Amino acid sequence: MADNNIDQETEALAALFLCCAQIQRIATTGYMDEAAAACVIRSLLVTNPDTIADIYDAAALRPGYQAIVDCLGRTSLRSLECVEVTKSAFKVMELESQLERSGKFFDELGAKIDSLHDSITAECPGFLEGSASDALNPRYIKMFADTYSSIISPHFSKLIICGQEECLRRTENQERIRALLLAAVRAVVLWRQLGGKRRFLVFRRGAIVKCAQQHL
Repeated sequence: MADNNIDQETEALAALFLCCAQIQRIATTGYMDEAAAACVIRSLLVTNPDTIADIYDAAALRPGYQAIVDCLGRTSLRSLECVEVTKSAFKVMELESQLERSGKFFDELGAKIDSLHDSITAECPGFLEGSASDALNPRYIKMFADTYSSIISPHFSKLIICGQEECLRRTENQERIRALLLAAVRAVVLWRQLGGKRRFLVFRRGAIVKCAQQHL
């Protein structure tokens, strides 16, 4: 695999791990890194990118690269947070694979994203280049969360998120988590389009971690 392919795949993986890390953070603390979350939420409406740089702000992906290093690096002891983040990342990979194989629901999700793109960018023309507050507008977050709940949740394996009950039972946090899960699925779709395969995470893990370190 060419180095530039590993670099692009690692960027998509950084988006996935960023999503999962922010989900875990919300589940355990009720808070999130708004700049990081906005980066991946905004990506949901980038439907016709020319390059991967059109999808993600590389600087905002830094927490995702750090999560790759922490969770996939060859360390003898990993934190409970890293264990949960890694589990979530692999579960989302499997979920995306099921979704793509379904055909019907994958197409339905694509059509819904196109509809959200048209309605949200019409209302907020600067959404794709705007501030974190635009991307994290509670109404838009709810739209993304409802998309996940209506198309993915009823038809595929549910992802169990571990955390503090007081954080998980808040509607606002539930919607943020579902929106980030949708963004995680989007990241895996991109990763596969770039040639990513789960076996690469085993046989090329060292190269992926090294690439992530170079972005830090």
